[in-house]
Amino acid sequence: MSDLGRKVLSEIQQKNLRPRPVVYFLARRGLMRSLAVASVVLGAVSLAFGWFALSDFAITGGKGVDEMPFDDVAVMLPVFAATAFVLFVGSAAALAVRTGRGYLFSMWRWLGAAIAASIVLGGILVAVDAGPRLHAFLSAQFPTYKSYTNIPYAEWSRPESGMLGGEALAESDGRLTLRDFKGKVWDVDISEAANSIGDLMVEEGDVAVRGIVTGSHSFKATSIEAFD
Repeated sequence: MSDLGRKVLSEIQQKNLRPRPVVYFLARRGLMRSLAVASVVLGAVSLAFGWFALSDFAITGGKGVDEMPFDDVAVMLPVFAATAFVLFVGSAAALAVRTGRGYLFSMWRWLGAAIAASIVLGGILVAVDAGPRLHAFLSAQFPTYKSYTNIPYAEWSRPESGMLGGEALAESDGRLTLRDFKGKVWDVDISEAANSIGDLMVEEGDVAVRGIVTGSHSFKATSIEAFD
């Protein structure tokens, strides 16, 4: 026996090593493959959810994304979804390298394959409205999630129902010029309104006004508060 053989045999005896059954390696390989596939799927879900967040704002809001306050962007838009996507596809690639003959391909190739698979699957999920369904489920199950992800632009874009929100442009002599979230400019009578903001409405930016419509571009306010 060679010196190397004796050293290996001695190491085995000292550490009391025993051969593992084939089923162990099969189970490990299966687990790695399952986790890699699950990571790709979760990456696709993150992509679909991020797309929903963007499209939902485009539909319910009136501002362009570049006009949104940063805190709204950070809460509602896919910052979390993008982070999750990167983590999941990275995990998928790292796991794939450890599956069977995964070592035959570089980490970068597996990463590219994971990204491509997640994008394709994410596109399918977008087509079947998986994003809105996930959002509805999370909103129903977790009130905290709903309170942090809901930006009520749509709610305050119903002047016919007495709710008018938008950017305060100018104020003078009991009148407020307001541009709503859809870009329409209103002349608001605030002479008799309960005002919780005071004289800082223009500095406040977006405000929420309750009252009644008095014309095609005019509104009489009963109360004014900060938009939140």
